[in-house]
Amino acid sequence: MFVAFVVALLAGSCSRGGSDGGKNAAQCTGGSVCLDALASGAAQADLLDSQTTLPTEGALFTFAMVTKQGGLITGGSPEVWIARDRTSRPLGPFRSAFYQFTPNPEDKSPRSPLTGFYAATVKVPAAGSWLFSTVAKTSQGRLVGTGSIDVTSDGGPAAIGSKAVSVRTPVATTEAAAKRICTRDPPDDMHYISLDRALKNGKPTVVTFATPLLCESQLCGPVVDEQLLAFEKIGAKQANFVHVEEFPPGPDLRPDTSKLPAYWQKWGFTTEPWTIVIDRKGIIRARFEGPVVADLIEDALKPLL
Repeated sequence: MFVAFVVALLAGSCSRGGSDGGKNAAQCTGGSVCLDALASGAAQADLLDSQTTLPTEGALFTFAMVTKQGGLITGGSPEVWIARDRTSRPLGPFRSAFYQFTPNPEDKSPRSPLTGFYAATVKVPAAGSWLFSTVAKTSQGRLVGTGSIDVTSDGGPAAIGSKAVSVRTPVATTEAAAKRICTRDPPDDMHYISLDRALKNGKPTVVTFATPLLCESQLCGPVVDEQLLAFEKIGAKQANFVHVEEFPPGPDLRPDTSKLPAYWQKWGFTTEPWTIVIDRKGIIRARFEGPVVADLIEDALKPLL
């Protein structure tokens, strides 16, 4: 997970194991191509994915690749291959693209060392545990990272095509009020409408569940900034933009981390951030667990306007 990514970059090493460099390539069955064969002769990298689970119907797989020295790999278009195990024939390649965050100089919230990420649309044929291998070509040669991801047939939280959960969320229409419910520094302007009202006003909705101050992965600040970029470009007249914090303010106006509020629990999230794009009828049309940029949000939203 990307929580480990912050630790990995700051420490100069990674905690998640990469591929084995192809030492078991001779064990490939059903032909010469398998995940171990793909890794043969390549340097190992650590694969950091942002998903707790992936749905089978085709989902955006977002990830980062880090060298064993702790360097972030950027640019290019690494291939993504998937297989049940290291020695069976894999499915792929699924091509990825690199997306760069646009830092907001005014935002003083904690930020991940992650400056960008890769994303690829991957269709997994069946539920279960799958191995994902990413193969990057760099000036130093090929790099391969491998990790295991659970794939579910029920779509998981905020499943695409399901009805959005209507919940009342905190609202603030002044900066002073926003400071009481928003941990971004300075607070953003996306608390002007409650999510339940947004789902009823006939506009599509972009809602991000994120806590910039206390986010374990430190991706919440960058993601809220990207949502804010989309909001500033598209505007509230065409779509609703809602930022939902994980923890409500306590008596001292600091976030009360003792329990999750009902509006968070009902969505079923166990990680953050999540960004959800919902159509005019309240149906979820896109979801992003972890990193996202304004361009991806806008691409999902424009057909719904």
